[in-house]
Amino acid sequence: MKALRILLAVIATAIFTNINAQTLQDDISYLADDKLEGREVGSDGEKQAAKYLVKRFKKIGLKQKGVDGYYQVFSVKPKYNPHAKVQRDTSQAIEGRNVIGFLNNEAATTVIIGAHFDHLGYGSEGSLYEGDPAIHNGADDNASGVAMLLQIAEWLQGKYTHNNYLFIAFSGEEKGLWGSNYYSKNPTIDLSTVNYMLNMDMVGRLDADKALAVYGTGTSPQWMPMLEDLAKEKGIKLISKESGVGPSDHTSFYLRDLPVLHFFTGQHDDYHKPGDDADKINYAGMVEVQEYIEGVIANMDDKGKIEFTKTKDEDSRKAPAYSVTLGVVPDYMYDGTGMRIDGVREDRPAQKAGMEANDVVLQIGEHKIADMMGYMEVLGKFKKGDKAVVKVKRGEELLSLVVTF
Repeated sequence: MKALRILLAVIATAIFTNINAQTLQDDISYLADDKLEGREVGSDGEKQAAKYLVKRFKKIGLKQKGVDGYYQVFSVKPKYNPHAKVQRDTSQAIEGRNVIGFLNNEAATTVIIGAHFDHLGYGSEGSLYEGDPAIHNGADDNASGVAMLLQIAEWLQGKYTHNNYLFIAFSGEEKGLWGSNYYSKNPTIDLSTVNYMLNMDMVGRLDADKALAVYGTGTSPQWMPMLEDLAKEKGIKLISKESGVGPSDHTSFYLRDLPVLHFFTGQHDDYHKPGDDADKINYAGMVEVQEYIEGVIANMDDKGKIEFTKTKDEDSRKAPAYSVTLGVVPDYMYDGTGMRIDGVREDRPAQKAGMEANDVVLQIGEHKIADMMGYMEVLGKFKKGDKAVVKVKRGEELLSLVVTF
């Protein structure tokens, strides 16, 4: 009888996992379809995506918590961007919209769960693609985070009721955290009642090592012991980053003195390129990431209002000005010495010098590189036309390659 119960539990878990993965795939496939044309903030595709999210919020049973129903509309007048491939009219403001739903458990505190749903449209700015304008569907960035937000909202119905839950799909993140910044300054609930904020941005490419980066682990003393125990339980390789400041929407809430966590499965060759499509998502891996985040919520349910702590923000070492680059995509999941290369761009200094993906840059000229910020600081010491010997580790081999910036 015991063996039968175990077998039935295993079968039920497998069925649930398959249903969960299919629902994630359905949501991502819609949001990352060509018909939404890359969901750039202010575009028709962004509006279609927002309408879809409203329908999903209603179906799940979330209550309206925007300013106009589920919507919170904001307007930003863009600045001239000399690096944009296609210049927009900067005299006209861009109107975006956050989509906001509420699960009211009549609790004293509220947890904010967020993910941005906008992307790059046709790649006029922010794209790493060298070709002609093309639709950037942003399946991982960040249809994955929004799909996971929807699944967690459904999972939370009737569970872990010591907090209320506010679900926010932000727009304008790709332009500079427009939507989350606006919400943090124009909240639809009293921010003093917020317990903590969870953010999901690019959670669709869990690798074979099951490496999950979690940012903001220093924003509350209660985070790390719980996160480490949960990682062991779930078989996740935890890569922790203490800073509450980073290139996603959690930053807007950390700056309002709220504990935050940001979840990220890592960079890849399709980042900010047209190839970031739904068929490249690791849906089974997404289920594992979702279960890890659900574990965070479950563990914190009866802990009361958790303590906030400021962090020694890595990003407060202001990214230095530099006029040259190697032309690589850094591996943001790497936590060793140096800067590991995730991708090499065509016809750039690194590619011409013979650098490859997975090379670890240890030194440029006489300057040793400890980490990502150190790499950027070293770049600031060179100018266009300079040559330098770059020491890289490739596997167990140490190479010296000559780069012309």
